[in-house]
Amino acid sequence: MQKQSVWIFSGTFDPFTVGHLDVVERAVKLCDKLVISVHASGDKRTVFSIDERIEMILLATTHCDNIEVISFQGLIADVFDQVSASAIVRGIRNGQDLYYESPMAEINHRLNQNLETVFLLCRNELTHVSSSNVRELGNLGGDLLKMVPDCNLEFIQTRFAELRQ
Repeated sequence: MQKQSVWIFSGTFDPFTVGHLDVVERAVKLCDKLVISVHASGDKRTVFSIDERIEMILLATTHCDNIEVISFQGLIADVFDQVSASAIVRGIRNGQDLYYESPMAEINHRLNQNLETVFLLCRNELTHVSSSNVRELGNLGGDLLKMVPDCNLEFIQTRFAELRQ
């Protein structure tokens, strides 16, 4: 019996972007199951609650049948064992992301010797997409420039409009 390949894609996803969705859509083709783990980020103030972030991900990924969305706190190395994962997947937009993610991959491997990290390079047309760019534009009332999935756009725009009042 062959072991099922389970990958983890973790992040804060505040909010979930088309860049995140691209990583999900590509990763689900490479593994048997993708666990999208949403960090509860107790130490970081988020615009969207953990339940809202999970709901946005579920709405955007309805076409993917081999995913599970969970929340977590603490170390991804601990979640890795809990879900019997075989790898973590990370999206890389540029050299700065690689500079940040490479040592994190090494730290995670040292925390859990079974943990491997798979890097997926960002599509050129998505290099500008990030949750922080969405938050910046949203806070200023700007056009979100198709950086979030259409199914979540109205909800995200409404939240930022409420925050600006």
